[in-house]
Amino acid sequence: MTHRGKRTFYKGAVFLMALLFLSVSFNHVFAQPDYAKWGKAAVEETDKNYPDYDLVNYDYQGKVAIADNREQYTFLFTMDQAGTKKNVRVYVLVNPEEDQLIEVQFEDIASSSP
Repeated sequence: MTHRGKRTFYKGAVFLMALLFLSVSFNHVFAQPDYAKWGKAAVEETDKNYPDYDLVNYDYQGKVAIADNREQYTFLFTMDQAGTKKNVRVYVLVNPEEDQLIEVQFEDIASSSP
């Protein structure tokens, strides 16, 4: 291989490595967290359960493995109705083996005025 051929080879190899690195980086940046699907379910069910309230804050509080086929995702939502705030803890119970929603439960925490 000539000196010029080696240089072209190295440029091509560097370009391919850079392209691979960028594709992995972009996938990492745009990947959704594992709780996003269940957060969406929590929002939808909360909207049904509290139709007169607007969701003003969403806080993911973690996941607990209850059994091999049971996990619980916990969210704290701040709701507002005409200036009255309500905090609602939302528990989303899922079957991770089947990637299936089992149940959504609500716990009213507190309410306040502006």
